[in-house]
Amino acid sequence: MSQYKHLTFQERICIEELLEKKFSINMIAKKLKKSRSTIAREIQRNRYQVSEARSKIHLCIHEKSCERTHVCGDESCNRTCAHCVGICHTDKCKDFTPQQCHLIVNSPFVCNGCDRLDIGIGHDACRYIKFKYHAKRAQLLYEDTLKNSRTGISYSPSELADIDNLVSPLLLNGQSISTVFYNHANELPCCERTLYNLVNGCYLTARNIDLPRKVKFKTRYKHGNGRNHDIFTFDRTYADFKSFIAENPDVPICEMDTVIGTNEKGSVLLTLMLRNCHLMIALLLPNKSQASVINALNDLCDQVGIDVFKKIFGVIITDRGTEFSNPLALECDRYGEIKTKVYYCDSYCSWQKGMIEKNHEFIRYVIPKGTSFSGLTQADITLMMNHINNYPRASLNNCTPFALAEMLVDKKLLETLHYHKIMPDSVILKPSLLKK
Repeated sequence: MSQYKHLTFQERICIEELLEKKFSINMIAKKLKKSRSTIAREIQRNRYQVSEARSKIHLCIHEKSCERTHVCGDESCNRTCAHCVGICHTDKCKDFTPQQCHLIVNSPFVCNGCDRLDIGIGHDACRYIKFKYHAKRAQLLYEDTLKNSRTGISYSPSELADIDNLVSPLLLNGQSISTVFYNHANELPCCERTLYNLVNGCYLTARNIDLPRKVKFKTRYKHGNGRNHDIFTFDRTYADFKSFIAENPDVPICEMDTVIGTNEKGSVLLTLMLRNCHLMIALLLPNKSQASVINALNDLCDQVGIDVFKKIFGVIITDRGTEFSNPLALECDRYGEIKTKVYYCDSYCSWQKGMIEKNHEFIRYVIPKGTSFSGLTQADITLMMNHINNYPRASLNNCTPFALAEMLVDKKLLETLHYHKIMPDSVILKPSLLKK
């Protein structure tokens, strides 16, 4: 059992899925190899009340014994308020205490997997206050807590004043932070990096503008949140990919990506790179959408046959673009049969499919960046790929990808794509290749 480890996003997804399948907390804990109390605290801490627009009337624990009258202020009414829907079961009654379902009070503490959760009207409608657990929401709350616990400074006002009185006058005299820290390291309760952070955060009298060189530097570009909350990557991360390859070292690997022409909506290229021979395939798509990518792969599968497709595209590694965010559809053909296995690179880690990224340079030799693909046909793209795949590579001992593909790849694929041999001296990698 893992000790002192925070729950990961994948584990939270697993908790949500198992709750939907009506697994008990004990069963979930055994599945994740965590203690029962860890799972219980996670669910109770991150559950949220479900908004109930269809039914806002909840059962009260005093419903059968309540004898209150005139809560609404109408003294002429002779009925008890328990019979008045508009008053009873609402916060208008000061004695209203909602009943709680045993699923909320006890394990599993949420309504996930309950058959009555979505019944909002009728005799079978659930009148209890409902709570749910959602993995992505729980992960965001966890990250906010993690971030907030590390913001600010850990010094008392008196300690901060002592640092300010020592450091700021020297900085205002033109000295650098590194010099001040070197001369007073024994007097300061912090490291040099912390001094930079204190100045940058405006905690001291001295500011960034008082530093000799800081104002000359450009602000470093910061990526967005590197953490990924995409459910579709569950069990399909780069770490999962490496584990799969370690267990299946002979499976053929294909890298997949898209190449855009301009920033405007329009035609794009779907590129597929076979790692074993460096052969690159490019298919012209009408737009950069899930449907276009799925249809292109299914068309190729239908043309070469699913058995040949499996032999060549055993596993596909790609990025987390929206056009690739439906792995189940990418993995299956039009008839529901599995044709490949899809994994995703980590965020901002394009080097994990570096072969195809590098090979895109050859496309840009012929179609410069910013050039629209709208005037091109698949025949034009095939012509370009024939020249690219017949260009010798030093990494292949001056052999061409096409020559290797003839030995390693089923010829049916090459025939279907109309890929053929071009003599080395006839290869053109200039925009003039596609000029008509």
